[in-house]
Amino acid sequence: MKVVMSIAGFDPSSGAGVIRDIITFRKIGLYGVGVVTAITYQNSWDIYGFKPLTPEDVGKQIDALMEDFQITHVKVGMVANNHIANLIANKIEEYNLVAVVDPILKSSSGYAFISSPEDLENLLKKASVITPNVPEAEVLSGVKIKDEESAIKAGKILREKYGPTIIKGGHLDGVDYLFDDEIVKEEMEHLGKDIHGTGCVYSSALTAHLALGYSLKISFRLSREFLQSEIRNSINVSKRELFP
Repeated sequence: MKVVMSIAGFDPSSGAGVIRDIITFRKIGLYGVGVVTAITYQNSWDIYGFKPLTPEDVGKQIDALMEDFQITHVKVGMVANNHIANLIANKIEEYNLVAVVDPILKSSSGYAFISSPEDLENLLKKASVITPNVPEAEVLSGVKIKDEESAIKAGKILREKYGPTIIKGGHLDGVDYLFDDEIVKEEMEHLGKDIHGTGCVYSSALTAHLALGYSLKISFRLSREFLQSEIRNSINVSKRELFP
């Protein structure tokens, strides 16, 4: 069985972060291991703060797992600060990892996880593919995204700057865009559900499919299909819907 790594924050509600990534890996048929960057104080509908670990804490977790497992692919989510982001960038290079980086700037409720987008610069340049949502793509590209034309303009800028880029389409009526050697659009029904952790699920599903040997183009489609199924089959276990 393939082993994949998540490096992200700890969400005690299990809707996002390391726990959700590992659940996603397992559903797709891989064994997931997790490195925690920060402890968050949140539930399924709001976040009240977080406490970053030290870069040394994060590095020791990564080194311990790499010593034990054959890991080639990693998903990176919340990194909490530039010191941790730079540490992870160095580890990606040290271990020659294929890295899917989800550039998490804020929570969906607006809580800022890093002080500045520049904190992620070194990490994004080490990524094999980045997966910003529309607000994140706007910040990173400097382009206001309001339609397909502006989404493509932003995506081309990010592709040029960081390499392969996927703009997740939750804010674009469910249309995702892949920018690589070609531009690929994946359009599925917007199911109209407000669910915690969809961005984490998508990027971890993409990591899993890449680790299974699928091309980026095929992984792009399979990951959206997986997310669509998760949203459709979500269950209500709290004051909002969560994944089963």
